[in-house]
Amino acid sequence: MLNLKTISKIFSDFLTGVPTVYESENQLSRLIRLNMEMNRKLWNLEDSARMTELGSEHVAKPKQEIDKNNQIRNNLISKMDIEITKQMGISSGPQEQLYSESPGMIIDRLSILFIKLSVIRSLLLVIEEKDLLEEYTEKENMILNQIEHIGNFLNSYFTKLAHKEVFFEIMQPVKIYNDDRIRKYIKALA
Repeated sequence: MLNLKTISKIFSDFLTGVPTVYESENQLSRLIRLNMEMNRKLWNLEDSARMTELGSEHVAKPKQEIDKNNQIRNNLISKMDIEITKQMGISSGPQEQLYSESPGMIIDRLSILFIKLSVIRSLLLVIEEKDLLEEYTEKENMILNQIEHIGNFLNSYFTKLAHKEVFFEIMQPVKIYNDDRIRKYIKALA
């Protein structure tokens, strides 16, 4: 059964550059890796978009890419949820057993935390100021704590899903900012 340990291994392998061999992975592991790759790409695009000193044209290009890649990310979250539903045989249940956040959304959040952790750890290797080093060591500990708490919740969630104690619905993202046909109406509203 999928759990934090398995997911953490996928994330760690990606972040440390362990070669990806999709053929030997199951579909869910492959989707988790692709989600991590997309989040890393979005992280880098966001960093680029923050370089305002390079001018508005420079900022605009990454922003356009962020929109496109966020759509891909949302599609990957849905695909992870579909695969989890297939693997675990999940079906609907009473409304009081519905979890509004899906496993794919939680895995996505964990991947962002792992990226943030890897960036903080890289910074800790080069920070020279003692007070800044202490601050970022504290941030590292906060991220580790968040990963542990969210991971423990996810493990519990998977157990409850397996025992049919809870269920989730696959939410289809409704995006409007990627629809060029609607842009003129958005401008009119502004």
